[in-house]
Amino acid sequence: MWNYFEPENLRWYRWNLDGATAWLRKNGEEWRLAVEPVAFKQIHQESGGPEESEEPDSLIPSYIVASGRKVALRPRLSSRPYLVSARNNVRLLPGAAAWFSIALPPRLRFELENGQVLLDSEPFTVSNTWFGDKTAGDLCLSLPIELDPECKGENEAGTSACDTANQATSKYLGCRSLVLCNLVVKNRSKEAIDLKRLAIFTDLLNLYEKEDRLVTDTVVVVGTADGSLQTNIDDSEYRKLRKIHAAEKSGLSEVLVRHGVSFLRSITGI
Repeated sequence: MWNYFEPENLRWYRWNLDGATAWLRKNGEEWRLAVEPVAFKQIHQESGGPEESEEPDSLIPSYIVASGRKVALRPRLSSRPYLVSARNNVRLLPGAAAWFSIALPPRLRFELENGQVLLDSEPFTVSNTWFGDKTAGDLCLSLPIELDPECKGENEAGTSACDTANQATSKYLGCRSLVLCNLVVKNRSKEAIDLKRLAIFTDLLNLYEKEDRLVTDTVVVVGTADGSLQTNIDDSEYRKLRKIHAAEKSGLSEVLVRHGVSFLRSITGI
């Protein structure tokens, strides 16, 4: 789905994106492009492409003039943080850790092989939300996902309510057009941490292709003994994978400090 290919002139191509759809047609140096978005809550598991298609009759395409033979649909994480809530308030006692799995909606670009971007689009629509105070807060994408922690030694048996929540989560985790992200929260402080919300900042996250899925680095949040909160990116599991997008590494310390403060606000509900 994400590889460069050489389209034939005057033929329409279509990508099925778990409810959203993207179209492309090339005619020499003229490109016609269209994206039909879908609400995040209406996502369903159906993805593939590019495949030859009829011209979309319900959309007005964008017209772009650019020189290039090969093109691809390329994913990017949003520059805005993603904000999700826990299904129940989760309390982490000192020494405990919790793992979360989440599917993030990417932005998508039609991109030529030389790096030129023909069209940048948001195929999955979600609402915006503001958290934090007016001077130091962040505008986030509010995802309609309620997280359950995965705890060490936990078996697969659970209540019907938990099973229902897991089915709702797996609806998103099974979509090939979304980006799988693992989060780990560790409490190494002397006080309990109440998890209410989790904010996922994307500045340092790389994107990879694992088999037929999009994945990103693991986000690790650590509450330390001195009462501070450290945010780290763990890429050890993904280093041998094909990288689709490389994160900017400049200003690493500044980003981690700034995001650590925001993570603290999101976790404690300030």
